[in-house]
Amino acid sequence: MSIFNFFFPYKYHFPDSKYNKNIIVYKYLNSVTLMVDGLVESGSVMTHIWKKAINSFIPKYFYPQKVLLLGLAGGCNAQLINRYFPKAHITAVEIDPIMVELANKFFRLKKVKNINIIIADALNYVNHLNIKDKFDIVMVDCFVGKTIPQKLSSVDFFQKLKNHSRYVLINRLWWQNNKQETAKVFRHLSPYFFFIKANTYSNVIISLV
Repeated sequence: MSIFNFFFPYKYHFPDSKYNKNIIVYKYLNSVTLMVDGLVESGSVMTHIWKKAINSFIPKYFYPQKVLLLGLAGGCNAQLINRYFPKAHITAVEIDPIMVELANKFFRLKKVKNINIIIADALNYVNHLNIKDKFDIVMVDCFVGKTIPQKLSSVDFFQKLKNHSRYVLINRLWWQNNKQETAKVFRHLSPYFFFIKANTYSNVIISLV
């Protein structure tokens, strides 16, 4: 490594996929960050966000056996589950196979134990769950760049998640113009769900109760 690379990160650009554009991976020393269309989707920032969610909403005595991740990106959420709950079986649903490739190449996803990765649309996957399919935790992190598909913000979608899981944790943006859109979603959900919130500087995670 040159002295230049010691102070400045490597920057890898990747072609647009069917679902994502402006895909960049930054690698600096032992830190790796995935950005898609200007939004951080994996790296230390996302690890901090999901760590805050787990510490805020999951009781210390609770040890999940089955965890569903909707949205994988670089797999930081999967690694965090592995660290907190090493015996938990993880099902990760990711619509973009390019994200899985990058997760394996840059984020050591292959080292995550007990994980089954499914390339699928999150809504389609949830709609086809059997009545007996149950999870202890569902973590929803479904971004396409800086946006979340409208179909993944509906009352029906969240109710289906509640029907299949004890804890449902949902990540939303909470900075600049995104606050208004997220607040609108919360107002839409509030007549149907009681939820509690945990904030970071840029995001808010809610837990459906």
